[in-house]
Amino acid sequence: MDDLVVMPMSTISSITLLNKFSVKDVGDLEKSVVQVGMVEGLSILKASLHSKTVLTDIFLGSGMKKA
Repeated sequence: MDDLVVMPMSTISSITLLNKFSVKDVGDLEKSVVQVGMVEGLSILKASLHSKTVLTDIFLGSGMKKA
């Protein structure tokens, strides 16, 4: 998915999110850890004002490097 949503996660909200997107096999999920500093945060903000694909643009494009 390419929705940029920031919210605290609890066990219940995690399960609700998995159900919302019909995830049947948690083995299909991939974890990514990224470091977000001032420059990266501003890149995310800028992309959110100009794009509907913020996460793809920032995390898979050249905007940020994975940790």
